[in-house]
Amino acid sequence: MKLRTNFPAHAVLPAQINRLQQLLVKEKDLFEDLADHIADHSLRLTIRSLAQQNKQYASELSSYLQSTRSTQPSTRAPQKTSTTILPDETTALAFCSSNERKIVAAYRKLLKETVLYEGLKNIIGYQLSGSLSSMVQLQLLTAVRRRQKHVAAAL
Repeated sequence: MKLRTNFPAHAVLPAQINRLQQLLVKEKDLFEDLADHIADHSLRLTIRSLAQQNKQYASELSSYLQSTRSTQPSTRAPQKTSTTILPDETTALAFCSSNERKIVAAYRKLLKETVLYEGLKNIIGYQLSGSLSSMVQLQLLTAVRRRQKHVAAAL
């Protein structure tokens, strides 16, 4: 295992938490933009719930950083990214699944840190569980949609 000698552990951890928090905010914005272009009510609500979940998790991480006085000053203003309008439900679901996988990977990377405090490890753990649960919901919705299309095509 390679040790980082130029950064103390207490300085690296807040930076990683800050990166995760920024990723959650970015993905929340992407999900909100995508939901605005979805016609199907249940799919739109599912995507909005992903955005809300990411907003909640980002707020919790931000509060943790503030409470530990580990706030990292942001050197750049948050940018509002525009989402390309996705033409169909399948593409939208694939987009959401891909973005959720990025979030889960970031959580897992953070959980591998050996310097996590127990309370923070619990926060990261339940947020990861929630993100994994959201991925399962997306997979189920995708499977149901596929099945509905196959049944409709067979009729």
